[in-house]
Amino acid sequence: MLELPDALPPGALCAATPAAIGKSLRGAFWWHGSAQAIEVDPKTNAAILWRSQGSGPPAEPTEPNTGHGQIGEVDDLFGLQCKAQTHCGMVAEAVTQDATTATIAVRFYTPPGEDARTLLTLNTGENYVFLTESDGNLTAKDDNGLVSVTLPCPHRDAPRMAIVSLLGDQLSLALGPNRVDGKAGTGILKGAADLFIGCRNQRPRLLKTLGAALILDVWFFPNRALLHEPTASELKALKRHHLWAAA
Repeated sequence: MLELPDALPPGALCAATPAAIGKSLRGAFWWHGSAQAIEVDPKTNAAILWRSQGSGPPAEPTEPNTGHGQIGEVDDLFGLQCKAQTHCGMVAEAVTQDATTATIAVRFYTPPGEDARTLLTLNTGENYVFLTESDGNLTAKDDNGLVSVTLPCPHRDAPRMAIVSLLGDQLSLALGPNRVDGKAGTGILKGAADLFIGCRNQRPRLLKTLGAALILDVWFFPNRALLHEPTASELKALKRHHLWAAA
């Protein structure tokens, strides 16, 4: 038997469940990949509702997602399974009334030989910021071409966690210990926004932007730019969840 005198971080003894670290994620909306959070159609196994922890809205299938988004399991990983060039996305409407400052984060797994493509999108209708993984790179950028940041994302047969923060005209992206920052010179997003999971919007024809990610966890922090708050306890909580969650 191995005994340690030190206290372990939240989640280490219980697979990093929402109950274990939820209190450390102040103000966050958390869509956690679990059978308790994702409601499915018993006939088709299609995800029809993804409940959030906290006070966030549930995510529901987009209009083009007519049963395509299925529950996926890889070993002990569980979440929303997307399919390449197939609209499997979900949307949590009105996650914020002001997208000027916000943080989105995702824990995901990309099957060998596949690209995740679009993982998350914060969309105001006038512009949107999206996170995409393809060809060994992870990129966050806006649709109006104001700013783009990229980090290398070489293939690994393991889950990843990416974090994107918006702060006015600044856009930051983190993947593991690596981080990159960009500046648009003007405000990137403003006004109310919806959060799209696994797609960019309700349009049915952007098939090349749709990949094969297994999306395990999604977080949204309204009015917080966590990557610009280096001592934020929420950043530590996210990293602990990724470290101790089932992998």
